[in-house]
Amino acid sequence: MKIGVFDSGVGGMTVLSELRRRFAKTHFVYLGDTAHVPYGTKSSAQVRKLSAECARTLSAQGISALVVACNTASSLALGEIREACGPGIQVLGVVEPGVSAALEALQQKPLGAPVLVLATKATVKSGLYGRLLREKGVTVFEQACPLLVPLIEEGWTDHPVLHQVVEEYVSSYRKSHPTGVALLGCTHYPWIQEAFQRALPGWTVVNSAQAIASALSCIVGTTDPSTGSRSQESQVDWIFTDPDAIPEFVLPLA
Repeated sequence: MKIGVFDSGVGGMTVLSELRRRFAKTHFVYLGDTAHVPYGTKSSAQVRKLSAECARTLSAQGISALVVACNTASSLALGEIREACGPGIQVLGVVEPGVSAALEALQQKPLGAPVLVLATKATVKSGLYGRLLREKGVTVFEQACPLLVPLIEEGWTDHPVLHQVVEEYVSSYRKSHPTGVALLGCTHYPWIQEAFQRALPGWTVVNSAQAIASALSCIVGTTDPSTGSRSQESQVDWIFTDPDAIPEFVLPLA
């Protein structure tokens, strides 16, 4: 089995890591559109065009399923991605699994505790997370964090500037609500999950990678990941639209 994983940059590696743990002996093809990152500040039309082009590139690799490990593309371009892939390729976005993970975490919180969706401008503007959560009767706040993806891609994952920016984005929610669930609505953000947890003491910070892996297993099935080393379990082909733009902190993985 060959599974494609697509992100605007290196954020999707956080999802790929969980997929490699879950799916033994699976061949992955990872495409990071590093020539055009970030997607979150682009128009809807640009996101749809770029996402479709990446989907066509991955479908040409002979994949049987595609995980769209980019919340912006999942929110705005799943239709275009499915059309580009054709009927023979299963396409899974990250939004619905993320919502499921947030709802599960919310069950451990007091009644009325909110969900704070932290995402790119484009994902927040799409309103998809908010709509799906409010349909479940949840109090939802959505915070666009446009500065974070460029900082992460720069490799500033534990930099004073990054911590200051995170604090600016979340401090008002921490002050008004002693607890809640913070949903990382961008697959870049797990790289800095500790920064969010530090800025939101008493909150549960949800990284939806495990939920995504579970959702994929429902579509394509799974194999036993308990045997062998990681290198024996899975193979990864790496495609970056601008290899020179790969952050140094992820080079050992790529």
